[in-house]
Amino acid sequence: MVTTERRYVTSWDVKEYVYCPVIVWIKHVLNVEEPPDFNMIFGSSKVYRQDILERVGLPKPWSFEVSLRNSSRGIAGVVDVIGGCSRYEVVELKAFRRWSYSHFRIQLMFYAYLVSTTVGPVTRAHLVLEDRVRTYSVNNHAIRDVEWVIERVREIRDSEKPPQVLQSRKCRLCWYRRYCPSV
Repeated sequence: MVTTERRYVTSWDVKEYVYCPVIVWIKHVLNVEEPPDFNMIFGSSKVYRQDILERVGLPKPWSFEVSLRNSSRGIAGVVDVIGGCSRYEVVELKAFRRWSYSHFRIQLMFYAYLVSTTVGPVTRAHLVLEDRVRTYSVNNHAIRDVEWVIERVREIRDSEKPPQVLQSRKCRLCWYRRYCPSV
């Protein structure tokens, strides 16, 4: 039986898809979830530093930990910070700097898409990696990328066969490795 939440594509799904599509398949088809480790727990206890939000020029009012769901599009997520009142900006906060963050960028753009389809238009999106800020314009190209990933996630979730991927350095450190058909 599929629960109501499993019908939705979430921000975690799109982030994991960009990191490694097999993780999406393992989580949804094999129903295996990585237990939280120290970094996940520490990272989920967000510290909303006003100085960083002001530095990026986030318009007020600010809303924190905003849970959104778009039933017609089948997407859901919890946005770290939304700023503004008629045109919005979103912020995704990460506790640590990363050498690779493309999977966080798509997660951020997913939030921009989710806010755009439920609250109102989003003009900019900010990814905060510890104390570094990366700001992106939210444009049609970014939205098309998000829509494309959402469709790929749905295809993977509904497939009995895992996606084909090439092994990489990431595989050695991946918790899901023990369940991965590609290793």
